[in-house]
Amino acid sequence: MKRIPKLLAEFVMLTGVVMLAALSAASASAQGAPPKVDVTAGYSYMYGNVVVSGQGINLNGASGSVAYNFNRWVGAVFDLGTEYNGSVGGNGRSLGVTTYLFGPRFSWRKNEKFTPFGQVLFGGGHAGGTLYTGGANPLGTQNSFALTAGGGLDWNVRPMIGVRVFQVEYLRTQFNNGVNFNQNNFRFTAGVVFHFGKHE
Repeated sequence: MKRIPKLLAEFVMLTGVVMLAALSAASASAQGAPPKVDVTAGYSYMYGNVVVSGQGINLNGASGSVAYNFNRWVGAVFDLGTEYNGSVGGNGRSLGVTTYLFGPRFSWRKNEKFTPFGQVLFGGGHAGGTLYTGGANPLGTQNSFALTAGGGLDWNVRPMIGVRVFQVEYLRTQFNNGVNFNQNNFRFTAGVVFHFGKHE
């Protein structure tokens, strides 16, 4: 998993550059009242070593989240994501990972068109598929603690709809992988954001 720290560092730097560009792209005038609720749905990619220590695994799937904004800067998020690989390492065995997470989100609403944000979420994860249930000595499906730390950028195309340009996160899981209970993963998501309601 030596690639994970390198990939994470590269995406963190890219995230910083894009956020700075977005903040300076339009006028510095303050945005209007923030939406009460943001609902996001989209594509999700995960790179990790969920089962075999040292073996990188690519998984693709979908994610969705609901965020309630208490004010212009602080909100609370529930995030549900699921990723899948039908043939890990080309061995014909499948792996599916689902995470359900909750925590605070901090948004920077100084621009009408772009909203960068950071968040730290905590919750649980479930891992299954024939990679866990097949073979001579199967580990069985797994449940574990999970957390993410990262951020992203929303492009507010219209008052009620936007684009989640990117969301990049460090994802920590603690599934039994046959070697240890520690996995350091990377997750990328992008999709559509729907805005509901307005704070007075």
